Amino acid sequence: MNLMTVSRISRSAKHASLNWIIARLMMVTTILRPEFALCGQQFRSVPTTVKTYENETVLLPCYHNSPYRYVRWTRDDMLLVDSRNPALTPPPRFHLWKNGSLEVDQVQMDDTGDYRCEIMTEAEKAIQRHAIEVQYPPNILMHPSDRVEVKVGQILEIVCDATGVPQPYISWSFKNDNASATFDNNRKINLLVESKDFAGPIECTATNGVGEPVSETLDVFVDFMPEVSVRTTPIHTKIGQNAHLECIVTSAPTASIHWFHNGLPLPSDRRFTKQDGIVRKPEYHTVYRHVLFIRNVRDADLGNYECKAENKIGIKGAHLELTGRPMQASFKPSTEMSSPTTHNLIWQVESFSPIIEYKLKFRKIPSGNITPSKRYPNLPWSELIIPSDFSDGPLHSTGYTLQGLQGTSVYEVVVLARNRYGWSDASNILRFATGGEVELQDSGYQTTETIEYPSESEYPSITDNVIPDEVYDEFYGNINSGIDSVQNVEMLSVLACLFNGFLYFVLN
Repeated sequence: MNLMTVSRISRSAKHASLNWIIARLMMVTTILRPEFALCGQQFRSVPTTVKTYENETVLLPCYHNSPYRYVRWTRDDMLLVDSRNPALTPPPRFHLWKNGSLEVDQVQMDDTGDYRCEIMTEAEKAIQRHAIEVQYPPNILMHPSDRVEVKVGQILEIVCDATGVPQPYISWSFKNDNASATFDNNRKINLLVESKDFAGPIECTATNGVGEPVSETLDVFVDFMPEVSVRTTPIHTKIGQNAHLECIVTSAPTASIHWFHNGLPLPSDRRFTKQDGIVRKPEYHTVYRHVLFIRNVRDADLGNYECKAENKIGIKGAHLELTGRPMQASFKPSTEMSSPTTHNLIWQVESFSPIIEYKLKFRKIPSGNITPSKRYPNLPWSELIIPSDFSDGPLHSTGYTLQGLQGTSVYEVVVLARNRYGWSDASNILRFATGGEVELQDSGYQTTETIEYPSESEYPSITDNVIPDEVYDEFYGNINSGIDSVQNVEMLSVLACLFNGFLYFVLN
């Protein structure tokens, strides 16, 4: 046997082995997965997914080039029809056509699924797959539903289950919709109820492009500790007059009110009358005005009062003072001309009792770039006690001229008034430059006996017309800017007078 013959026999053996392996693989794949046999089949129809709506009619084709012996249809592996078994009745609304196609009438949501057509031809079994997707609008089931009541500090969990085909998209909206977008497309959200402002409707909306979007709303009621505020304090009065104290209470649920005087429950007295009324009633809480009327005020009635509100969440109170002290004084424009070393002041104060005396506090401050936001809390104050004219009032006006001031300088001044019940609160600061004045805007700030300043951010921004620092330093750098006492003011005034006389003598 020559070499060529050996080679030809070897190639024949290899081909025989390869054909045997392929035949065995085809047999295995046919047994394990019949659909693998589709590789050699000739279907005129193509696999498809039919997206439809309820009550429509769907035809699933199963057309083959070869005549078939039988055909059977399954849905999600559940047998529907089989042409080999005429006794098997197809489900209602299902009909098998002679060409092997399956018709589904008036489709319902339950008809959604994977469909498989099996055809046995003379040669082999062929399989083709289809699907039906019945689309329907979204539907929502919300928990909790309708209404829920929570406390401040609790975590509120809300579930919005949305069904529909295609899968709906979920969006949230809130009354205070500061964070609603972060919860979109979440079926469950958790909210920390931080304040009463979380009360209100929370809406869940589902949409999938089929029909109209649907929404459900949860009404959230927030229970919180009462909030108590007072309109004015102190309340000024006079012995023998009538007085009323007022506090405003915001709460949910509604709070009960208790009045206290100097730390003790209000005594039972016909002169004390309570009156309650609704200021406004928003949907989720109430705002009440509570008034305590006191007829024929006595000395013993003066002092500190507390309006205390209580509901199931907690207790909160606010303090008021009923006093006979003078009210806060206010500076008025002066019609008299001031000089570089003097300044005329006029103030007015209301007091139901005669004024005994006034306390005038003043100091010189650096004169450059003076604005209300620039404060000098550590500079000392000089004080003057000014007797009163003992007018009947209740409106008392007094004037005083500060003398011995330094020219082209800036000063601050406050005034307090005293009657038999004590000192008033300090007036607002009056800041003036010798030769002109500007009164600081209030902005909620009131000076006190110790003249403590709040932070700079509480003042509006203004610019005063004052002498710049460089001019001040050039002409008055050697003069002590602090005025320690009334005697120093008088001494400077005498020296200025002598200096003016000396100049007159030399020049003449």
